[in-house]
Amino acid sequence: MKRKRILYLLQFILGAVLIAMSILVFASDNTKMISGLCIGFGAVMLVFGIGSLIRSFVVSAVEDKEIKRIKNIEVNDERNVRIREKTGFMVSRIMNYVLSAFILILGFLGADKVIIIMAVSLIIIEFISVIIFSNYYAKKY
Repeated sequence: MKRKRILYLLQFILGAVLIAMSILVFASDNTKMISGLCIGFGAVMLVFGIGSLIRSFVVSAVEDKEIKRIKNIEVNDERNVRIREKTGFMVSRIMNYVLSAFILILGFLGADKVIIIMAVSLIIIEFISVIIFSNYYAKKY
């Protein structure tokens, strides 16, 4: 547990250093993109470092093992697995219609053909993935 706390503290420090670097070192207009990346990654590392560090002090090792055991049971519960499968299927179907509408809107707005082809390729990749994974799981089960 002590080792994890040290890693969380290092993550917190690294996040603070990245934010400080973006403000102090990458302050010019030429390095504005790098500054934004440093702020983004630094903020994420800072927040997750603080959150994990606080969690490591609040939750004891015994409670942590019990929480993991309960979560493992919930994740592998057949009912929850079935709900996730149905949810993923419905989201996939809805996103197909949304992407199709998006492609039509891009076409009517006169967007560049490269952008339209990239959007169409997303639908094609999704259909190919469905076929590949359907065959894979049909053979597996």
